Amino acid sequence: MNPLRYAYYPGCSLTTSAKEYDRSVRAVFDALGVELLEIEGWNCCGATPASQNELLMYALSGRNLAWAEARGLDVVAPCSECFKNLNKTAQAVRADPAVRAEVNAVLGDVSLTGKVRVKHPLEVLVRDVGLEEIRRRVTRPLAGLKIAPYYGCLITRPRNEFDSPENPTAMDDLMAALGAEVVDYFPYKTRCCGGALLLSNKRIALGMTRDLVIKAHQRGANSMALACPMCDMMLDPYQGPALRAGEKPLPTFYFTQLIGLALGIDPDQLGFADRVVSPREVLAALS
Repeated sequence: MNPLRYAYYPGCSLTTSAKEYDRSVRAVFDALGVELLEIEGWNCCGATPASQNELLMYALSGRNLAWAEARGLDVVAPCSECFKNLNKTAQAVRADPAVRAEVNAVLGDVSLTGKVRVKHPLEVLVRDVGLEEIRRRVTRPLAGLKIAPYYGCLITRPRNEFDSPENPTAMDDLMAALGAEVVDYFPYKTRCCGGALLLSNKRIALGMTRDLVIKAHQRGANSMALACPMCDMMLDPYQGPALRAGEKPLPTFYFTQLIGLALGIDPDQLGFADRVVSPREVLAALS
């Protein structure tokens, strides 16, 4: 397999509340021989507030993309919001000369031509590394895990060129390649977790989170795999407040933590100790 090399954009969440996601992405990519070069001096992608000013979001994301483009690298962005903003910027700059000129005028010392592509780790793993290569490297199959793959509402919308916006399967296929039992979680796999409403209407937000957990239980899952720091916040630390008395919590994992486990990477390196809903019971079944 030819060496794979990408510019890596961790974003704000992966350096703070989602450190286990960052650690597991780096560990898994390293184990698979994929080189990640962290973008030097990266800045916030604009997240949700800057999205109210499109040019500001394009400029913030564009500065990060320009670093990668200058080095001839595509960008890997694990956070769903970062992936959305960086990808939207890359597509807009590539497709519209007027947008490209406007963004470059703001950037000043650096510029974009539109060559850089933005990829989610799911795309890199499924398409660039390949399921067969990952399956070949599994040393600890995840038999005993019944996983509900949860994508959230951002990484497949709008259409991201590598998976279905309504019924994505990349994570399903990855978990199956690791030896886990994948439960049918359609249509809940792309339903919103409620995170965007947490501050404005906590009751509705927690209700949306509870619904996801209950539906996963009903489908026979004993765990969930996810790919978004916001979804993780709702489905891990806020799962307890979301559930009603007597309802059983469901362990959740970043999908890269599970890949790392199957590849034989030390669990301490993958951040399992940082999970709020204890995964001890379901992980013990793998021993």
